[in-house]
Amino acid sequence: MRWTKTKILIENLLCEKLRNRLKVYATSYNTSLGEQRRIWITLDGKEVFNASSAQFLMEHDKLWEEVKSKSNKPFPECLYECYPKFVGKINDLDYSMLILEQRNIFHVDRVYDALVQYPNLSIEEALSSNHVIIQAFSVIDKRVGKRRLKDCLFNSDTHPMVLEFYKLRFEMEGLNFSSN
Repeated sequence: MRWTKTKILIENLLCEKLRNRLKVYATSYNTSLGEQRRIWITLDGKEVFNASSAQFLMEHDKLWEEVKSKSNKPFPECLYECYPKFVGKINDLDYSMLILEQRNIFHVDRVYDALVQYPNLSIEEALSSNHVIIQAFSVIDKRVGKRRLKDCLFNSDTHPMVLEFYKLRFEMEGLNFSSN
């Protein structure tokens, strides 16, 4: 699906009070290092989210340097030793990606795939998704009414981006977030 169609579908699913305020963008740059891609989200013209292939690669390298300095075990045992909270939650090859996502560093291809997939999901599937991007967009979706929004429960493992979008939706709807 072309990006422009995906963008329109996503922005049409936004709750009425965010429809003209929240924008999703994607671009690619050709550099001497190859194609670099970027997806970002703005609220009232201010960037609130960024996923860049260059940033992800740099942060991924930093993560591996961090792991190597803490452990001399082979892959994937070194990750298990340094980050035990993710053991069993994801396959070994995506383990480092999950760690970086917890740090708000997203792989641009994973974000793009989630944004393409999101408009085709029922709101139940979106709200219960394990993907941070899908879950974040689901709480600002027009298919979620105030009553259902108040019934959403999140725990300490909920990603900060999901909570930020949730707080934003509460504010837009004139609801008191602290009462939830």
